[in-house]
Parts: sequence; structure tokens; C-alpha cells
Amino acid sequence: MVARFRRQAEGRGVNAEAGLKNDAEGGAAAAGRSERFALNVFWNWLGVGVSLCAGLLLSPYLIRRLGPDGYGVWALSFSMVEYYWLLDLGFRAAVVKYVAHYWTTGENDKIAEVINTGLFYSAAVAGVIMLVIGLAAFHLDRFFQVAPAFRGQFPILIVLISTSWCLGSIFNIFGGCLDAVQRFDLSTRASIVSTAVRTFGTAAVLYFSRSLIAIGLMTAFSQIVMYVLNYLMFRRLFRGQSISFRHASRSMLRTMGGFGIHAFLTNIGNQISTQSPPVLIGHYQPARFVGYYNLPVKLLQYTVELVARTGLVTNSNAAELAARNDRTALSRLAVFPNRYCLVMFMPMAVFLAIFGDQLFQLWVGAAFAAQSAPILPVLLAGSVIAHVGQFSSTMLLQGLARNQQYARGLLAEALIGIVLMIWAIPRYGILGGAVAASVLMILNRAVYVSWLTSRVVRMPFWSYVTEIYFYPFAAAVPAVLLLWWIRSSVFTQAGWLSLATAGLIAGLSYYPVAWFTCLAPQDRLMARGILTSRLAARFS
Repeated sequence: MVARFRRQAEGRGVNAEAGLKNDAEGGAAAAGRSERFALNVFWNWLGVGVSLCAGLLLSPYLIRRLGPDGYGVWALSFSMVEYYWLLDLGFRAAVVKYVAHYWTTGENDKIAEVINTGLFYSAAVAGVIMLVIGLAAFHLDRFFQVAPAFRGQFPILIVLISTSWCLGSIFNIFGGCLDAVQRFDLSTRASIVSTAVRTFGTAAVLYFSRSLIAIGLMTAFSQIVMYVLNYLMFRRLFRGQSISFRHASRSMLRTMGGFGIHAFLTNIGNQISTQSPPVLIGHYQPARFVGYYNLPVKLLQYTVELVARTGLVTNSNAAELAARNDRTALSRLAVFPNRYCLVMFMPMAVFLAIFGDQLFQLWVGAAFAAQSAPILPVLLAGSVIAHVGQFSSTMLLQGLARNQQYARGLLAEALIGIVLMIWAIPRYGILGGAVAASVLMILNRAVYVSWLTSRVVRMPFWSYVTEIYFYPFAAAVPAVLLLWWIRSSVFTQAGWLSLATAGLIAGLSYYPVAWFTCLAPQDRLMARGILTSRLAARFS
């Protein structure tokens, strides 16, 4: 594989680390692609795993030091800033798409045009956002029910997080380039360093102060560390690239905008669907209820991303396979990453469904858990069926530039969701908001996306759905029955040791069954070969 990369680098003179040459048809090329896919997924898992551990450790400390009201304001601030992604217009997705394509075809000048056009647009958007937020930040507390103790800090926190986001909108272009050429190991290292700085820095700040502003400064600093590292790694990998707006062009702006408009609609749908519940909760209820809702959302976000990161690898792989016109590999890419995401996440889903309330009681205390734990199983159902089960499909559609209908579906989900939230939250509180979000997620991102993807890869709808969902869920039946019996008969009282044991049992009772029922024979052979070679190298 390394030799293959070097041949391409020699042909276009970009660097000696990476390259691509059309492989001869046969098993060796497919095996190399599969191993590279697996290694990229591993690096994504490692990054998300570090974020998960940091979140699990830091969240209860934040709640204890800031209190429910302070934690709610913290969560609300990030929900507000996430709306800035509506202005991205899909340009980061376009950077990943076109850098991956031109990297494959060896067009170095086009890569420079893509990068600098993306930087030009991102810098313009960042300037507009900072101007608007500077004028509006100190008036936002009129819309939200922020506790008096935090009203003075809330607008300053918004400005700090906005500044960090604006820097990120520019420097994320470089991270997108690393993803485009499938160097997830480099971007993950930057993410891990940033997470470590944020975790330890925030813990230290909380120890000496309960100021949201101080925590916001530390968060912004940790993000800047990641941006700088991504830029340095980009420079190492793309040594021949010049960063200058003179390489940007109107024609590439139109091209990227034409692709990005559908990613933009997708982004609008995603952001509105994800951020509308906390924002509307903050309007109709005291800000602490945003924290109650945010905690299970964040837990699922971290755990689901541990497996859904496979989809980010699917994106760049789909672009590469489309450039090669390899339809057979695309069909396989549409099914098995989704199935394997479900396989990887299923023990966690079983554990959270049965022991989630006990976990919350130990994690954040009985009072906070009484508000947060009831919405966990509702959000879990939507996350497993829709997000885990079809995230790779959404990335495949994006990588093939076939995401137009998916984008419209997400926009419809978002708009319907706002209407349902406005009706449900005042009447049924955060549980009503969670039910509305989960039902819409399943209908759109599971059922509708499955239908779209099955058409793109030319598979019958029911065959496609069965291939993805049937085997992982069927393999989970023994684990569900075993953990339910353990919960009712053995571990009736919550304790960290009992929960750790239950989680271990969930994995041990599920994965052996899934190994034989869910993995394709060739993938079992590949996994066995990778594991054997790694162990041999380790102990030789």
C-alpha cells in the first residue's frame, strides 16, 4: 500500500508519503483497500474514545461545580453557536469531496484551487459572524430564561465560543484535506491533544473558579491548539501547496457551491434538528432543563460517534471508488459499514437500555438523573436505528454527490420538528421534545435514507434493510435476555463494579454471536489476518 502511494507522489511531485495508482483488478487491491479502511476507522474510534472518556469524567464535575443552572447555560451557549454551521454552505464537505477526487486523479493545481477557494469563503463567513455576534450577543438573554447569576457571563461566553468557531471554520479546511486523503491518523492525533488540553485545563479552572468565562477561555484555547496542529500536519503532507487567495477562483467557488448547496441543506436540517430542542427548551423552560436534556444527548453523541466515525471514512472511500467507477465495491460499501456500526454499538445500546437509569444515578446524582434518565431510552432508539444504522449511507450519498433528496428530507424533518417541539415542550416538557425528535429521526434518517441508498446502489429496498438491520438485532436477543435477568435478579442495586460487570457481560454475550452471524466471511478472514499479524509483530 505504501509503495502504491509513493508511485502517485512521484508522478505528480506533491509529496513522497502518499500517492495513488490504479490497482490491477484482483483480490490484492480489495484487501489493501479494506485494510486501509479498517485502520482509518480505528484512528477515528481512538479519537472519539478519548473524547468519550473526557466527557464522562468532566460532565459530572461541571454539573457539581456550576450547578444545574450554570451547566444549562453552558449547554445552551454551545447550542446557539452550533447554528453558525448554517452559513457553511457545505464548503467543508466540498473540500473533502474535491480534494479526494483531484488527489486520486493527480491534479495538483486543482487541489490548490479547491483549498484556497474554501479558505476565502470561510474567512468571509467568519468576518460576518463576528460582526453580527458583536452587535447581538448582549441582547440574547431577553429570549432565554437565564438565571440572574449567569446573565452577565452568558453574552461574553457566546462571544468567546463564537470566536473559537470562526477560527475553526477557517482551519477546519486543513483538517478536511487530511480526511480527504484518508490520513485520519493525523487529524485524530490533533484531536486527542486538544481534548487532553481541554479536559485537564477545564478541571483546573473549575477547581479554582466557577466562572463560565474562564471555562470558555480554556475551551477556546484547546480548540486553537487543534487548529494549529492540523495546519502543521497539512503542511507536512501537502508540501507543495501555496496558501494564497490568488489561487481561489470564481469558477471553483461555483463548482464547490453547486456541490455544497446540497450539503448546506443537509447541514441546515442537521443543525436545526439537533439544536432546536435545547434552544426551544431554553425559551419555554428554565435554562437548567437544557442541561437535563443535553446530558443524555451528549452521552449518546459520544458513544454513537465511536462507531459512526466509520461513515467519515466511507465518504472519502465513496469519492475514490466513484472516480474508479467500481460499482461492485460501492454496493458493498453501502451495506457492510452500516451493519458493522450496528454490531459495534449494539452491546452499548443493550447496556444503556437496561442499566441507563442506574448509570445516571451514579454518574451525576439522583436529583439530576431523575430529570435526565427518562429521556435516555427514547433518544437511544432513534440514535441506534437512524444514526448508527444509516450514518455510513448518508456519507456515501455525500461522497457520490447524490445527496440532494437526502438534504431535502433533512430540511423537512427539521421544519416539522420545530412545529412539533413548539407544541410538545410546553405541554410535555423535555420528554415530549425527545419523543418528537426520535420519531422524526427514525422516519427520515432510517426509512427514507434506506430507500434512497438502495436506489443509488440498485438493491431492492427490503433486501438492503434486511442486510443491515436483521443480523445485528437478531444477534442481540441473547444479550438482552441475559442482562434483563441480571438487572432484575442479581444487580438490583447500582454500583460501579456491578455496572462495569454488566457492560462486560453485554459485550461477551453479543460479540461471539455477531462474529459468526454478522461478519461476511471475507471480513472475518481479513480481521483474523490483521489481528494475527499485529500480535506476531508485537511478540516477535
